[in-house]
Amino acid sequence: MLFKRSKWIKAGIAGIAAITVLAGCSGGKEPEASQGGTSPSASAPASSEAGGAKPELKVLAFNVGFDPNNDPVAKDIETTTGYKVNYTLLPKDNPEEKLNIEIASGSNYDILTLNPNQFYTLVAQGALQPIGDLVDQYGANLKEGISESSWELGRYNGELYGIPQKNERANIEQTMIVRQDVLDELGLKTPETLDEFYETLKTIKAKKPDMIPLTGNGMGVPMVWSAYGLYTAWSEVDGQLVPRIKQPAMKDYFAFMKKLFDEGLVDKDWPVNKSAQAQEKFISGQAAMISGDWNLASNMNDAFKTNVPQGKMGYISPLLGSDGSSGVEMADKLIYVHAIPKSSKKAEDAIKFMDLKMQKDNFTFLTLGEQGVTFNEENGVYSPIMPIFTEKRGSAYFFLNGIREVEYADMWLARLRRTPTLFEAFNAINKDFDKYAKVNPIAFMPPIEAVGKNSPSLTQMENDFFLQVLLSGQKIEDFDKFLAKWDSSGGSDVIKAINDWYSTKK
Repeated sequence: MLFKRSKWIKAGIAGIAAITVLAGCSGGKEPEASQGGTSPSASAPASSEAGGAKPELKVLAFNVGFDPNNDPVAKDIETTTGYKVNYTLLPKDNPEEKLNIEIASGSNYDILTLNPNQFYTLVAQGALQPIGDLVDQYGANLKEGISESSWELGRYNGELYGIPQKNERANIEQTMIVRQDVLDELGLKTPETLDEFYETLKTIKAKKPDMIPLTGNGMGVPMVWSAYGLYTAWSEVDGQLVPRIKQPAMKDYFAFMKKLFDEGLVDKDWPVNKSAQAQEKFISGQAAMISGDWNLASNMNDAFKTNVPQGKMGYISPLLGSDGSSGVEMADKLIYVHAIPKSSKKAEDAIKFMDLKMQKDNFTFLTLGEQGVTFNEENGVYSPIMPIFTEKRGSAYFFLNGIREVEYADMWLARLRRTPTLFEAFNAINKDFDKYAKVNPIAFMPPIEAVGKNSPSLTQMENDFFLQVLLSGQKIEDFDKFLAKWDSSGGSDVIKAINDWYSTKK
């Protein structure tokens, strides 16, 4: 049976273990779904046991800015499934502390919506119930909607302890946002190679001396990384995983960024900029380019249009390397795991409840509403009917307990289409997904002690060295010395730990 195989878990947060990985967020942050929605499934059982009333279930979940108990989705969930549900939210600040207190006290929650770190912490402590047998018996819709590979993300030591929920769809988040109107004015085409990018920056500086060609902050510029083959936070080299910082091409990347800085082609304040400061320079019209993502492009749009009415945003794709290759790390990650605490006496009903929500028509109704009322569908394209979609299903992402992965990838786009600039940015960046998307081999690695312990300080070391290079306090020639220090400061331990894990995956 699907849930009785003994495998080592593959799950984890893409990025908790990664060195220099850009935090990605599935830009939408709100799961979606869709289809010709009907309200409650006619086949839904009237009670947990024949002739018996369904018990009330209690859910503990992440913080949101509304009361889920009074949300239209909560009311439709009760009507659809027959289960009354009481939702409690973790605090915005120090949620782990509150979670630990609740679990230690034996609070009678029946479902916990956990981020991956929280899930692995609790399952390692023995605080969660194994659910494999229950899912086999009562989870036909869950098993239909969630892929076999995804189920591995809810396992611990071969046992299933949680229902995994990945991000809405694998996508490219990172891009470089450019003033398309400036390129058009100067007769420049969108750069595709590193040389073209450099010449574009030079032309902007020469023709518009009061404009910053490229603003930003921190060490990473993914579209430029692409030209050096530095696509992902970790890469396999001769059978071993190597972090980006230890790739030989990283030294060349540092030298290129130093050249841009010395020639005034990037923001002179780059070493001290915070992300908000860099964004303000683009929004105000002071800068022609900024490294960012599709969510940032949408978030900046209104203020940008106010400050620069004639302005138009465009996007630069991953730059081609000398061998003609290009790419960028894709966002494909575990975002939540839905688990049952050991203290719950209603595990069977919790699984039945989550399975009812995953039934195809129910899932569509609870995530998108009713076709022709809150959304339309034509040839597999889902579009929201506004403003009622947001009124009725704006918070549907909160109530998910896993997703129907195949259908949901397209359904979720209805949420993005609520904000035209958001969907435009997403589509512009992802239209060539198959061409550019690269897999980070540790994207689903579970937390590892050596990695969690050392990663923050190592990442800080990397950023500090990069900024020192820009300011000439450190020479590029010192890169090898820096790497030796990086190794002795925990880097070697991280590499060993990750490769020990990776050896079990081959």
